Amino acid sequence: LGIYGNTVIIDHGLGLFSFYAHLSAIDVEEGDPVEKGDPIGRSGMTGLAGGDHLHFGIFLGKQFVNPVEWWDPGWIQDNILGKANLP
Repeated sequence: LGIYGNTVIIDHGLGLFSFYAHLSAIDVEEGDPVEKGDPIGRSGMTGLAGGDHLHFGIFLGKQFVNPVEWWDPGWIQDNILGKANLP
């Protein structure tokens, strides 16, 4: 992904994706299942980066959303799961 260097994107379903970039190493392969706490890579400075760090993002569809909102389980329930048209 160009300026982001080594990148992992996790598809969480319902159009929700998490994005991890500038990794020095990637510990998963495309299609691998991942669980909470599984290592997916190591922070680094690949791509256009001025030092070691993790670039983290959340996307809903193709729209970037503020990741701080996704750290609150109540917000997820109220704004996403509670409004989803699930069978």
